[in-house]
Amino acid sequence: MTTGPHPAPPTLTGGGGAAPPRLWFIDNLRILLTSLVVLHHVAVGYSGLPLWYYNEPPTSTAAGYALSAFLMLNQSWFMGAFFLLSGYFTPGSYDRKGFGPFLRERLVRLGIPLAVFSFVLNPLLLVPAFPGGSPLEFYLATIGSGPLWFVLALLVLDVCYATVRRLTERRPPSTRPLTPGAVAAFVVGLALVTYALRVVLPVGTGVPIIDFPTISYLPQYVSFFVLGTVAYRRGWLRSMSGRTGWAGLALAAGSTVVFLPLALSGGLEAWLGGGTLSSLWYALWDSSFAVGVVLALLTFLHRRMDRQGPLRRYLSAHAFTVYVIHAFVVTALGYALSGLAWPTPAKAALVAVVALPACFALAGPVRRLPGVRRVL
Repeated sequence: MTTGPHPAPPTLTGGGGAAPPRLWFIDNLRILLTSLVVLHHVAVGYSGLPLWYYNEPPTSTAAGYALSAFLMLNQSWFMGAFFLLSGYFTPGSYDRKGFGPFLRERLVRLGIPLAVFSFVLNPLLLVPAFPGGSPLEFYLATIGSGPLWFVLALLVLDVCYATVRRLTERRPPSTRPLTPGAVAAFVVGLALVTYALRVVLPVGTGVPIIDFPTISYLPQYVSFFVLGTVAYRRGWLRSMSGRTGWAGLALAAGSTVVFLPLALSGGLEAWLGGGTLSSLWYALWDSSFAVGVVLALLTFLHRRMDRQGPLRRYLSAHAFTVYVIHAFVVTALGYALSGLAWPTPAKAALVAVVALPACFALAGPVRRLPGVRRVL
């Protein structure tokens, strides 16, 4: 998504004038993040949480807990990473296009997939749940962004960024390095704001009007997007050292050892929010974990995987398409295998092994449809 997996090559290259060398390691990170989106929604469908188009109760309590733990760890950082990458490529795109063309391009690349999914594809995915009665009332009730809530959020952030740039003078690039003190201050600030929001909007609270399934992570999403724009101007992603990666790994591991047990010790629900001490520990954990994992991954991929062959180039080019179509693939497989009496871990693994390559394989023909490549 450059809107997540990959909304558009223009947001994947650098700033004003000639584009700088392509950051292949970021393309590789997008492949990883997009794959996690598919696996995340496979896990949701078998976790016992009624949050997906096809849901199947787990065959054991242990299986349900295991899938929920995967979802918790995944949710704590991977969408924030998408917002960070999207924010990183936003200033360069604006520099090249200017206010009007930038917004028009975003409306095409983000607005059209969002509208098609919300008004056509999301209602179709919910047809199996039709309870009878008025088809029109059912259709109106099923209009929604579904997993494309991210695209909606990114469109709003792009409009905000363009408005701020329109009203302020452009600042020249800065070479100020990323310091441990700045990272620590960011983590603490993010944790406190997240804790405060969860006093009124605990983890799991939905906002039906805009379909945000994880509104309690809004501070992370917005701050990571802003951080991405700052990282672009200061060249941070091109200059991260190996020590930064190890520090990020230590931060993620240390917070998991210290803060996560403290958060969970208060009970199964105390960590969700409501101003409890457990929710403060949880906010400190997921803020630290998110920042640490992203720093570690960016550094590792920059040093070890800053290149692509034909396969990874294909996967990268089709990442956003996978993000848009994966709900159909995962849901169709769920219904197709509904009669298979396997234990939940085996069944979820089977769906994951089939769904992930199927999504990327199907993305190619979808993008070759007339007019689709201009959008996806």
